[in-house]
Amino acid sequence: MPEVQAITTAGRPHSEQTRDKIRRYLITMGIRTACFVAAIFVDGWIRWVCVALAAVLPLIAVLFANAGGDRRPANASLVNADGLPAADQPDRDTPGQVR
Repeated sequence: MPEVQAITTAGRPHSEQTRDKIRRYLITMGIRTACFVAAIFVDGWIRWVCVALAAVLPLIAVLFANAGGDRRPANASLVNADGLPAADQPDRDTPGQVR
């Protein structure tokens, strides 16, 4: 008998996916804010690296937040098909059956 998929293999709810996207975006934008602050207090080439990161991080934040969709795989549990009733198979010579 073929393996039967359980309903638990459905993806995560949209609300959880949205919450994770917002969290990833806010973390990246927090790093951008830290780059702006660091650019004020440091000098030399490190300042320019911080300014460059602060300029590029909004694009990276959006890409990371929207990339991949559902990152966590759902549990791929299968239903034990032994306990399921057998499907009724129609007889091949039943009158009125379209072939």
